[in-house]
Amino acid sequence: MQAMEQLVSEGMVDYIGVSNFSVKDMREAQGALRHNPIVSNQILYNLRRRSAERDVIPYCRQHNITVIAYSPLAEGSLVGGQRGGLRQALGIGRARSVLDEVAGEVGKTAAQVALNWVADQPDVVAIPKSNSVERTLANCAASGWRLTAEQRQALEHAFPV
Repeated sequence: MQAMEQLVSEGMVDYIGVSNFSVKDMREAQGALRHNPIVSNQILYNLRRRSAERDVIPYCRQHNITVIAYSPLAEGSLVGGQRGGLRQALGIGRARSVLDEVAGEVGKTAAQVALNWVADQPDVVAIPKSNSVERTLANCAASGWRLTAEQRQALEHAFPV
């Protein structure tokens, strides 16, 4: 952390961010920092992987640390991507049905709904993988609209913490 602060003071980087830090890790890192705060924590977070809601995300919010959610589509398993064929084996068939239902209600794809769910949360930014311009444009269509409270609740019930 002291080396990161040196990089900030030399103008090599603007801010300090961490990746996959637990609350304990963040506390320890913050204790070592003297002049700069941690501004982001990049973590695995999506509808299927919500355990960070128990401690990491609340801690980040309390300390003004932006959460950068990687793999917001659960490596495609939420939406029939490269690992989507494993959905039934992973036990998300019913949950995927709820995701598809919500997508139909809002006139969006399941991927757009899953991305919107992640990115619509306070202090959370989603960084989905994209291997084409077409997919990047489709991902962009996950913004500029909101799920209703009932739709969010249905998704959260289908994909429990």
